[in-house]
Amino acid sequence: MKVLLALVLVMSLAALAIAIGGKSADAPAQASSPSELTELRAELKALAQRVESMQKETRLESSGGSRLSQSDVDAAVERALAAHTPGQTAPEAARAAAPVAKLDARTAFAQMTDPSVSWEDRRKKWSELAKAGLIDEVLALYEQQAAENPEDTKAQTALGNAYLNKLFNSPQGPEAGVWGTKADKAFDKALSLDNRNWEARYVKAISLSNWPAFLGKQPEAIANLEILVQQQSEGAVKPHYADTYLTLGNLYKQTGKNEQALAMWQQGLALFPDNADIQKQIQLAQQH
Repeated sequence: MKVLLALVLVMSLAALAIAIGGKSADAPAQASSPSELTELRAELKALAQRVESMQKETRLESSGGSRLSQSDVDAAVERALAAHTPGQTAPEAARAAAPVAKLDARTAFAQMTDPSVSWEDRRKKWSELAKAGLIDEVLALYEQQAAENPEDTKAQTALGNAYLNKLFNSPQGPEAGVWGTKADKAFDKALSLDNRNWEARYVKAISLSNWPAFLGKQPEAIANLEILVQQQSEGAVKPHYADTYLTLGNLYKQTGKNEQALAMWQQGLALFPDNADIQKQIQLAQQH
């Protein structure tokens, strides 16, 4: 088959490059379609091992099997090349040749609901799920969690964030309004359980501020941030509180309230003197 021959050529060029000097080869396979590739998991593993000893061999032979995706083929080639990187240890080569674990909705859900997982890692995982076509399955698990824990403000907040990530990873169109509305209702549910839930109120405000201007959501976004400023002043200062002052100042600026914007940023800087973002906004405001 054309695509299988292309894969063979890539692996052959990789072996040839290693033979003539240990340099990596770059010859991407031209696939007609993922369905044309045959799954050769055992054979691919064997090929990866054979590349090391076939420094003079420029042809690889393979046959038969079930279907394999283009991404699996690319990953197999990359692992074969990585296994022969000069200076790489045997354990490193073994890890490079190890099969890549497939995404699983329940496993991903467990990872993203782990409190120790950072926001950035969650964002990346949502992107991976979207590419793998699993985002709806994971979203359903968030919905199930919220339904089974109706009095848990964290579960409702997590559901709101899940709806927003569905929105972020979907094509632009009328459907965006559906997910934005669902997210807003989930945050409202969280705030009805705990009016001082900082994350629910802040993310709700951020979400509202990004609605099209003609829908008039900015005043509500500003009102929620003003509530946060008041609540933050009643307790100990926490690092993430700086975001409230920065964002509220930005919204004031966008709505033409320049003096209020500067005052809000200055209020934030008094509490967070090392915050570079707030410093920058003040400097820009004072230049005009």
